[in-house]
Amino acid sequence: MNMFRFVFLGLVLGWLLVLPVSAQPVAGPPGVLITEVYYNTPGSDGDEEWIEIANVGTAVIDLSDYKIGDEELIGGREGMKRFPEGALIEPGQVVIVAQTAVAFRARFGFNPDFEIRDTDARVPDMRPFLVWASGDLALANDGDEVLLVEKTAVRDSLNYGDALTFFRPAINGVFSGQSIERVPATCDTNSAGDWLPREQPTPGQLTLEGDCLPPVDLAAAENLPPIGTIQGSGEFSPYVNQMVAFRGVVTGVYEDRNTRGTTYYTLFVQDAPGAEDGDPATADGVALFLGRKRPLAHIGDQVRVSGLVTEFFGLTELDADALEIVVEASDQPLPAPIFLDPPADNAALAAYFEPLEAMRVMVDGAAQVVGPTFSGCGFAIARPETAGRFLRQSAADPIGRIIPILHTSDVDCGDFPNVKTGDVVAGLVGPLIYHFDQFKLVHQQTADLQVTAVPLPPIPAPLRAGPGQFSVSTINLENHFDAIDDTGDDAEPKPDLTDIGLKQMKLAAAIGRTLGCPTLVGIQEVEKASLLVGLAEETAVACGFVYDVTHLESADARGIDVALLSDPNRVQVQAANLRQTCTGMDLGIVDETAVCPAGQFPLFSRAPLQVDLTIDGQPVTIFVNHFKSKLGGEAETEPQRLAQAAHINALVAAQLAANPEARLVALGDFNDYELSPTLLALTENGRLASVLAQVPLAERYSYVYGGAAQLIDNLLVSPALADGLAAVTIQHVNADYPDSLSRDVSAAGLPYKSTDHDLPLAIFGLPGVMAEATAVPTATLLPPAVAPAAAPGMRGVWVAGAGGVATAVLLVVVLARRRQGG
Repeated sequence: MNMFRFVFLGLVLGWLLVLPVSAQPVAGPPGVLITEVYYNTPGSDGDEEWIEIANVGTAVIDLSDYKIGDEELIGGREGMKRFPEGALIEPGQVVIVAQTAVAFRARFGFNPDFEIRDTDARVPDMRPFLVWASGDLALANDGDEVLLVEKTAVRDSLNYGDALTFFRPAINGVFSGQSIERVPATCDTNSAGDWLPREQPTPGQLTLEGDCLPPVDLAAAENLPPIGTIQGSGEFSPYVNQMVAFRGVVTGVYEDRNTRGTTYYTLFVQDAPGAEDGDPATADGVALFLGRKRPLAHIGDQVRVSGLVTEFFGLTELDADALEIVVEASDQPLPAPIFLDPPADNAALAAYFEPLEAMRVMVDGAAQVVGPTFSGCGFAIARPETAGRFLRQSAADPIGRIIPILHTSDVDCGDFPNVKTGDVVAGLVGPLIYHFDQFKLVHQQTADLQVTAVPLPPIPAPLRAGPGQFSVSTINLENHFDAIDDTGDDAEPKPDLTDIGLKQMKLAAAIGRTLGCPTLVGIQEVEKASLLVGLAEETAVACGFVYDVTHLESADARGIDVALLSDPNRVQVQAANLRQTCTGMDLGIVDETAVCPAGQFPLFSRAPLQVDLTIDGQPVTIFVNHFKSKLGGEAETEPQRLAQAAHINALVAAQLAANPEARLVALGDFNDYELSPTLLALTENGRLASVLAQVPLAERYSYVYGGAAQLIDNLLVSPALADGLAAVTIQHVNADYPDSLSRDVSAAGLPYKSTDHDLPLAIFGLPGVMAEATAVPTATLLPPAVAPAAAPGMRGVWVAGAGGVATAVLLVVVLARRRQGG
């Protein structure tokens, strides 16, 4: 009988242990809190996820009985992991629990404190806690919970996305590569208001500054607050992830279509004149994200708004899902615009613009265009007193005086002006948006603009190689695709046959006329060899020969490749290979040709193309490059570019070790500034030198982004070729001109905007006869030591005239070949 009761009681207890019971937070003294969660990773979530906790109390805490997981039900099938026996956390200490130490270290450069899966013997492993949960700790991207448990008491918890277990509203979901962080780290109101999105995760670092406000439902408030109260005076709204309500006047709209063809709408609302909070540190306007719904309210409408406050890549906005907009009146007076006068210092920009976010702003008077109209219906200007080119050689160079301008729609540019660098525009006014890491003015009324256009400059004559010389150029073809849908993905460009034909004509003119048929042309951003074969045939009229095409398919997800065009009369290609390598960073690149060891992954989506060839029988090796772009963030993508530079360095070092006199060229689109860590890594060791460094600084750029001119394309050569440099230039026929010219094949428009990159060109000598490169029949070569700098705004080549007087003739720098004894 007693045995029966014992067995029966055991069965009951066992049944209770597996019965799901909802975990509830238990109040206690300040201690350990969850402070950051990284769940939506750019690579493999199962390898890269991590959770950060911190001791915000004053006592050392033994973590032996603490667990962390995503299972909110006792006895559930998600995950719960226990800290190792004897683990301690000191006051103020931060601890990171990662899925794998290897993946965490590859992305962030140091080891986590603990790992869930054993990938590194040096990092302690978490232990399963099967009494609570029987599955794996795997955080869902669309919504999940995270719990910190002591024994069986929930000490801290959160829910995000579509999970609503512990509080409503949930913490808003984030995009791939972002984290959610408790701000400030000591704030614990058990609400979504404790949490902010982080574009760049900060494992191991706590944010202690910021407001810790108790959750308040401003949407239910009887007296509606001014918008400035909702915006707050900091980088983020103090009401993130909370419902609010307010009243204001519609000041503008922005229609934005993404790369997949989906159109979204944003409405801008500002306090009515006289209803502001009077605080210059808070913005009086706010953005309303409408999703795919066209706005029913118009400029001048007074509206009552309620919705959920979110942060979208630095822009405070109300989310579309819970948004309600009621039009109360129309034709209301708009707030007077604020005159923009941003500081030059990049570091000071956020402090200047943040209090103006989503407010009506304007540019006082006429402004000079410093970045041309692009296909997304925008351009860049500078105030009249700061007009002139903004050259960016490094990320630290001040470009704060540039003001980017957007049209109210990037779907239909309508009569938005197509302007080029140097044109003048007046009448710019509209709300201020934070868009792709920049504050931009969204102009609303195109009819109010006054544009003064400057004439097109004459096309400079090309440098042409003389006897015993050869010429080299590099061209990014800017998404040169055919009309075939190879991926089924809306993000793949699919131009029609007319567009392809126009682009081929423009590119053929660039190669055959503007560049004068170089001996070698490095190519980036081309989808297929067939396009290059057609381009080679198109250039035959101007060049008198059909270029040979060297092309190999890369692993790029969009299908863009690198390639080489070569003059068959002089060049014999001996071998061509894609030089892929591996890295500890999981970059999500799928390359079936790459053989990487465990824990290593392909480094390049577009592996460098090594072409071994001869020119007039002399051996030369070319590396055609297209490094990682800055899409995803400049700082975030820099480690990949640095690793790519290290690989090119290794390839060059191997060649020079075998033959110190080897003629090597590493050319292409390096997607980084002239003095960036990436380019310095390629040139500081003395194995490679940039020949474009000889171009006068005012003309030393190949690309204009957001109004900043920068040299992201380059021609790097080994010492043997650097000694043979005869002439070098950059043909500025693309980067300063509007995208509308890309379809203009008239006699006047044909030379301009074949692509969005300008065209570097260099002439080198080969052993034997060293004749002078010629830009004009009487050009005399000038030693670099006596070449004066070009005058500001002057486009010219400096050639020695009678008595050594320099005369500006063309946009070229001609250099003498170094001769023995002189």
